[in-house]
Amino acid sequence: MGQKRFLLAMLKLIGAICIFVACAFAGWHQASSLEKRRRFLQGAHQGLLALMREIDYSASPMQQALSVSAEMAGSAGQLFQQTAERLAAGDGCTAGEAWQETLDQAADLQPEDRMLLSLAAEGLGTSDATNQLKSLELLRLRLEKAEADAAAEVAKTGKIWKTMGWGCGVVLVLLLL
Repeated sequence: MGQKRFLLAMLKLIGAICIFVACAFAGWHQASSLEKRRRFLQGAHQGLLALMREIDYSASPMQQALSVSAEMAGSAGQLFQQTAERLAAGDGCTAGEAWQETLDQAADLQPEDRMLLSLAAEGLGTSDATNQLKSLELLRLRLEKAEADAAAEVAKTGKIWKTMGWGCGVVLVLLLL
């Protein structure tokens, strides 16, 4: 009889630990997704700045400018690199069309980020350098604001998600014991 109670108590303890860890992980995961978005926007901003420098100061083709930008873009470098690869494939599409196709196929982008980044497609590779830079500068300003908003959201709600995960875990464990 004593051994049975001990096993039941151990099962309850193991279950409580599992519930607590699962809730804590859920909160941590939600907070990390906010941080991932902030890093992505920061990388897109850096890549855009590099692309603007390449357009302004270099006479390199758009494919090469996008490849150079991909190196500077961090977590968003994949967008720039895939766009450069689409241009290298020689399908006859413009840089703007290749950019839009890459955005459309990016599965992990949030809708507001996809809409914001789609602004880069307007005139990319089809107009002169001055008009491209004007369009990209407008996007850069919007990306800068989105990045600042994402950083504020991480600072504000990231901590809330982590605390909520731990707190919900504690409450559930107490309710089940």
